[in-house]
Amino acid sequence: MWWWPQQAVSALNLVGCLLCLLTAFVVMETNTRQHIIRIRTRMMSCVWLILSASLSFMHPLGEPLVAASFLCISYMLLFRCYGKHRPQLTVFHAFVMLGMGSFCASAMLLMVVPYFLYIAIFMRSLTRKAFWAGILGIVVPYWCYGVWCFAMGNMEDFTTRMADMVNCEMPSLEAITSLPLVSKISVGIVALLSIVSILHYLNTNYDDKIRVRMILYIYVSQTLLLLALLVLQPALYQTTMALLVASASPLIAHYISLSKGIVNTIVFVVFLLLTTGMAALNLCPALLTLL
Repeated sequence: MWWWPQQAVSALNLVGCLLCLLTAFVVMETNTRQHIIRIRTRMMSCVWLILSASLSFMHPLGEPLVAASFLCISYMLLFRCYGKHRPQLTVFHAFVMLGMGSFCASAMLLMVVPYFLYIAIFMRSLTRKAFWAGILGIVVPYWCYGVWCFAMGNMEDFTTRMADMVNCEMPSLEAITSLPLVSKISVGIVALLSIVSILHYLNTNYDDKIRVRMILYIYVSQTLLLLALLVLQPALYQTTMALLVASASPLIAHYISLSKGIVNTIVFVVFLLLTTGMAALNLCPALLTLL
């Protein structure tokens, strides 16, 4: 799927493929360390790979893929804070990854406040030092970038980037309807997969350990936040969609791996068909003429 004939075979695609595989390893390592899925499975990394390969804008090395990769690393670091008495170093690194990813996806700046809530409520490790470590972590990438621009005598780039990140368009029905048809279909399919997986998890979360529940609650919150952002800011479709794939993949994998019964088997087949259709429409735009 990554080397589909209609996709450009270039150095950017090659590096993008390597970064996607590295992110899959991060997702796999997160599951291995935290035991998010209570059976031995690689479904989390597999779902990430399938959804990433199905969206053609995530193939080259660009803002969507880079932002999603930083978010996955940030999740892995964030989950290590659970129950720690001195989590400030881990919190600092998690927020540094969040800040670096925000250069590619300004939506990641909106996650700063939710991150502090996650650390306080779900990770149960927010302290005064951890709070200031998070603030310092989110500021460090911008401080470094500002120093670099000042040293190069090009502060206009810094001010322009900062202005672009804080400027947001007001939500409008026209902006939503102006999205290409393939984008609407992709959002609908990923949203359907995510919502079904969330409902399944909320109905069966008593089977998981408390620590795993807290982690999955973070994924649920992030997925709902990004779905809302897709509706409110459709102009940020590509980067927000990449972040949604990174956040929803563990929930979808949790559902596929642990659901039982003939109904869930049928739902899995439907999921597979929908994902195949989404991949076909993204990789072969000519198919849209048949709709």
